[in-house]
Amino acid sequence: MSSALLGLVAALSWGVTDFLAQFPSRTVGPISTVLAVTFAGVLFLSAWLVMSGDIIRICWPLLWLPAASGIFLALATLSLFAALALGPISLVAPIAGTYPALSMIFAVAQGTRPSVMQWLAIAAVMAGAAIVSRSGTTYEDSGYIPTGKLKTILALAFCASLGSAVAQTSGQAAVPIFGEVTAIWLSRIFGLITIGAIHLMQRPRAELPARWLPLLGLMGGLDVAALGSIFAAGNLPDPAFAVVVSSAFSVVTVVLARAILKEPIAPMQLFGMALVFVGGAGLAGL
Repeated sequence: MSSALLGLVAALSWGVTDFLAQFPSRTVGPISTVLAVTFAGVLFLSAWLVMSGDIIRICWPLLWLPAASGIFLALATLSLFAALALGPISLVAPIAGTYPALSMIFAVAQGTRPSVMQWLAIAAVMAGAAIVSRSGTTYEDSGYIPTGKLKTILALAFCASLGSAVAQTSGQAAVPIFGEVTAIWLSRIFGLITIGAIHLMQRPRAELPARWLPLLGLMGGLDVAALGSIFAAGNLPDPAFAVVVSSAFSVVTVVLARAILKEPIAPMQLFGMALVFVGGAGLAGL
């Protein structure tokens, strides 16, 4: 299986997860939602470890790799769900989906030398994100989002992008050292500790009605499938391609929002989304 194909699996899984996330995030709050999704993911992974007989291998000097992945992924997910609780999917998802450009910049810092076409693709992704951001004023003018919340929504979406780039880059680096399953499990454990600590500091703490548990469990399973696909690419040539292709999750999310929720999309915003998608495809060499 190629890195690009694994990225596509991640894109479909995260696309559905983030579409579903809007509903519990607005009802029970993003912190409780992320906590439940992360906990469900840990349960799925732990069950897999027991059934497969895999042994957790700890490499102490490099434990910071899965730790960084889990912590930043938890914070990125929290930022994303908080943005979705405030604003429309068609505004938040394309901006959150710019993390491949940031991942490529991290790769440059580690010695990778992108081609001219790859630099152009990075520029397209960032330009598309800027266009989508500016088009957000149409939501504010129409009353689709509360007045004064646009900057908060955009900041949260960009934080989600940055956190995802750090999490996926460090997670892929952990796979050759710890093994795929161990790296994912450790990452989710650190993520659970992070979001659990944030939940304990919350005042007042939101209750989680039992009726949301099946949906949150499904989201946890999809999240693990996506993360597992990204981490698995760490053992394949060009693992960054999986990260890049996974950014297509924003297209999946926006299509679902448009088809089911009938969210409005301005022509200029659609152009910006297209730039993000084409730039991401260009980075993957598609």
